[in-house]
This record gives sequence, C-alpha cells and structure tokens, in this order.
Amino acid sequence: MKEKIVYILKITGIVLLVTALLGYSVFALVMSDKWHKDVICRDVEINILDKDIYSFVDESDVFLFIKSKDLNPIGKSVDYNDMDKLEKCVQKINVIRTAECYLDNFGVVRISVTQRIPVYRVISAKGSYYIDSDRRVMPISKNFTTMLPLVTGYVTQEDAKGKIYDFIENLEKDEFWKNHIGQIDIRKNGNVEIITKIGAKSLILNDISDYAVKFKQMEALYSQYPAHLWSGKYSQVDLRYNNIIFCRKVTQK
Repeated sequence: MKEKIVYILKITGIVLLVTALLGYSVFALVMSDKWHKDVICRDVEINILDKDIYSFVDESDVFLFIKSKDLNPIGKSVDYNDMDKLEKCVQKINVIRTAECYLDNFGVVRISVTQRIPVYRVISAKGSYYIDSDRRVMPISKNFTTMLPLVTGYVTQEDAKGKIYDFIENLEKDEFWKNHIGQIDIRKNGNVEIITKIGAKSLILNDISDYAVKFKQMEALYSQYPAHLWSGKYSQVDLRYNNIIFCRKVTQK
C-alpha cells in the first residue's frame, strides 16, 4: 500500500513539474515577445560573410540602402515584423544573394548577408554584365572586378543563361581546357571563336553546343603534335568539319 502511495506521489510530482515547465515556457515566450516589441534599437551591425572573396558591396552600402528606403531602425521601437521588412529590403540590393536579420537581447539589429557569385562575364553590343551561379544576370560593379571567363560578341541573355552557361560550367570542370581558354567570341553567324592563352591562337567551332567531340579531337591533336601546337606555330585551328581539322599557320611579317 505504501509503495502504491509513493508511486502515485511520484507520478503526481512529475505531472506538476511538467505542467510548471510548460507554463513557464509559455510565459517566457509571451514576455520575450512583449520585451522585443518594447525594445529601442540602439545600433545596427552588418556582416558581409564573404567579403574576403568578393567586394561588390560593403557594410556602408547596405546601411545607406536601408536608410534610402526609410527603414533605418536606430532609435525606434522594433519587433520581429520590422526584421522581416529589413530582410526583404536588403535582399533587393542587386548584388546580394541572401540576407538574415535579427534583433539581439541588447537592442542591436544584426544583418548578415552573402553576395551573388559571378561565374563569367559577358561583353556584347547589348551590354556588359555577369552571369551568376543561379544563372541570373548580375550587374557589373564599379568598385570591384574579378578574373572570370569572358564571353563577347553576339550574345543573347537567353543563351548566356542557357547553353553558354553549360559550356562554361563544363569547361571549369576540365583542368586542361580551364587553363587553356581565355575568351569566347560568338560570331553573328553563330560560329564560335575560342581565344586561347597558349599554343594555337584560336579555335573555331560551329556552335557553342558543338564542343564535346571537337575538344576530344583537339586534345588528341595536341598530344600527337605538341611541338607544333604548343609552340604557337598555328594562328587558328578550325574544328567545324567532321573528322577534319584545318590548321592555319601564323603569317610571317
């Protein structure tokens, strides 16, 4: 009988403890929410998480943009809704990829951002821009430039985000061609001239999509005749024809 009473008391104690903890948790959440609604923002701290890699934007740029949208929280009562507005505002900066905003327990609004990642640059008659890792057009920055593959000529944004992006992506995975190619020029008729860094000065393809088989042929040619192709003896290697490669010698002046 005593053991049964002890058991009942233990169960009752556990139930009371759990109830008390749940009650405290609800109270703490309510008070925390109430406290945050009454907090006056005393400062804003902005952290560019990848600033050691890219410098398309800095902390002052972000803060000035917030001020221009009349969302400067300093000296104002702020809550979680204000953090959501700030986050959406910062994400509208055209070089920002992600933004996270929160209010700490000391009244400081903390904003952490990452920048968009450029994959290659386009220079065409219709403008100059980057294509980023999300296949979106990204504006050129006046404050920062980075060494990337360059695509010039008759480039549409549709091709830039599609088959040209596919080409650059595969190029970056191949150490041989990644280190070999300097510029890609799209001609008006759709032919592609690839300007090389070493060896033959340029390669000609039918189309930007027409490279997988052609590059294997070119690699075989380089391995068979290294003294000719690596020496820069040829100004151009034409890969537009099936099973035939035309090499044009450098014109002697």
